[in-house]
Amino acid sequence: MISNSNQDTTHSESRDIRLKLLAHPDRLLGIQGGEFAPPIMVDIDPVDGVCNLDCEWCCQAASRSNRPTKFMSKSTMTRLGPFSRDWGVKSWRIAGDSEPLLNKQINTLIASGSESGIDMGVITNGVYLKRLTSESLGKLDWLGISLDAGTGETWSRLKKSPAGNFEKILDNIAAVRSKAPALDVAIKFLRWSSTEHLCKEDFGQGLLPMIEPSTTNADNSNEVEKVRKIAADLGVRAIIKDAFPRNFTDKYRFTKCHATPLGGVFDASNMFHLCCDARGIFVLSDDYTRDDWQELPRLWGGARHRELIDSIDPRKGVGCAKHEINELLESHLIVHDRSEQLNFI
Repeated sequence: MISNSNQDTTHSESRDIRLKLLAHPDRLLGIQGGEFAPPIMVDIDPVDGVCNLDCEWCCQAASRSNRPTKFMSKSTMTRLGPFSRDWGVKSWRIAGDSEPLLNKQINTLIASGSESGIDMGVITNGVYLKRLTSESLGKLDWLGISLDAGTGETWSRLKKSPAGNFEKILDNIAAVRSKAPALDVAIKFLRWSSTEHLCKEDFGQGLLPMIEPSTTNADNSNEVEKVRKIAADLGVRAIIKDAFPRNFTDKYRFTKCHATPLGGVFDASNMFHLCCDARGIFVLSDDYTRDDWQELPRLWGGARHRELIDSIDPRKGVGCAKHEINELLESHLIVHDRSEQLNFI
């Protein structure tokens, strides 16, 4: 799960997501002209409504609390790859509001995407990494493990799980590095303080349901160097980011959501959501397999799709994962902000 874009410059991914848009001019022109092309990247949720951890800052906890537990079926996984290819989807981010590797059929999903030429990455908390076979690891473009701590004690306190699982995750990462030496593997660290950043209950203040508040005042900011060393010792990258700051919506520099046609969410309950930050709120199809999987392409770009987009109020989205893209699209493509001096190349 992606939570913020304020990344530590020392351990930069060196990939500006905004520059990636230059590779997809048809999508940009579609947004500008109101003729939406299929999404570039979609989120795939192999699991709905349940997670094995309980992170204090989880931006998906409120979403997860309002959804029944569901595991994507093997038949849906098998069909999802060919459907995505034929529709025009380029990539899958396999993650969700729950832990994706809780679904024991995860390798079926990865095989389906690979056979259909879909670029794929997985975000996981790492506890069940062993469920990914060597064959599946070889089919991924990247793998991100949300570690978020440099010691078992801190990890346990922030994620509400026995400290022994911290060492288990490190062992799992070492095994992945051995099985797939060429795979882009990164340990993800979200720098968080209960006084400076949004807590999991804060995401229930807008569109999503209220949940029980965080139970610790601890932070993990003093463990950044430990995480960097762990990553170096394991031979993987470290991605250091800050969690969403409090009053984050006050920092938005966009007034409408323009980025939703670039993505979407296929969940385990066969629902297609427009917004990865508000699953269950902006649902374009309550069964994307309906009419032999033809309902979703038919709805895409139609009146209902546009009405849903128009109904999105960014100020009610406490933590917009696509805020940078929305700001760029509004200032440079939609509104043409003169202060950006776009005609001076």
